Amino acid sequence: MKVVITGFEPFLHYTENSSWEVASQVASCGDVCGVEIVKEILPVSFMRVGAVLRSVVERHNPELIILLGQAAGIDYIKLERIAINMMDARGADNDGYAPDEQIIDSSAPTAYITPLKIKTLCQAIARRGIEAKVSNSAGLYVCNRAYFEALRLCNERGGTKAIFVHLPYYEGQHSVSADQPTMSLEKMKLAIQTIIEEINDKDRTI
Repeated sequence: MKVVITGFEPFLHYTENSSWEVASQVASCGDVCGVEIVKEILPVSFMRVGAVLRSVVERHNPELIILLGQAAGIDYIKLERIAINMMDARGADNDGYAPDEQIIDSSAPTAYITPLKIKTLCQAIARRGIEAKVSNSAGLYVCNRAYFEALRLCNERGGTKAIFVHLPYYEGQHSVSADQPTMSLEKMKLAIQTIIEEINDKDRTI
């Protein structure tokens, strides 16, 4: 199996992004259970992220896409089930664009749902001593936009699956205030490796 794992570039006042740090760490470990892992960075841009992601998928032809995003205020791994056909933002993206309840594509479904069994993956992560929760909303910022495009690509291609995972800030992240919840990079890396192992396990139907 070939896996593409994505993280986002820095945005707003954040000079680092936990999603890219974790993606880099997972990819740097080499193969996980014989799975080839490729990392790619995505722009924090509503209008560009879809085309970038499509190019990445066409170039690598993966069986699995794991998209990582940074989420403020959580101290657990958050597995996203649904991507909504809408964009909305209180603050602008890295291109200075702030959509106001804008539909992504009027010809597309209202939402896409990952076919992966999120609860099973959460349980597998929990068995490693890492808290994980299911989420039914990835928000309406660029994370949701990327997930929407990933699941649409999966529907078009067949044979490819995708999941979006929101991550906490990491311990020692410089652009984050000391009162914010964090998690170690090692734990976050292990959580993503667990997802890969579970999905690659041929004895499971995930």
